[in-house]
Amino acid sequence: MTPTNKIVGGAIALAVAVVVTVMVKGPSWQKRAQERHQKSILANLTPEQAVALCGRPILDEIQASQSAVTRRLVIRNDYALAVELDFAAAASEPQKWRLSEVQDPSGEVKYQSPASQIGVLPCLDGKQEKKPDPQP
Repeated sequence: MTPTNKIVGGAIALAVAVVVTVMVKGPSWQKRAQERHQKSILANLTPEQAVALCGRPILDEIQASQSAVTRRLVIRNDYALAVELDFAAAASEPQKWRLSEVQDPSGEVKYQSPASQIGVLPCLDGKQEKKPDPQP
């Protein structure tokens, strides 16, 4: 075998190894990237962003105490199911909201994983078109 053939053969073997690695590991890389993306969306979500992304809520309640402020939004998803988003903030920093829970308004069904939270309200991802506000 000539040196040129050895180089070409090595390059082809390397290319095949890379393709096989991507085919085998690609789905898990994609899944981890999606999980990181969903966690990032939820970690930075504010009530105002939820309203901007998903439309006007059917319920928007704010409760304040000396130590905390809570905000409860109930939004209808694409299947006309009501989904409750609960946010909390310290009374000393009411602008720093943290999503504390996503659930059915009855409290019977709680969406705990980022995938289920985005799954029940896909509008939070922001990759979809904005839903029009429901008519009063």
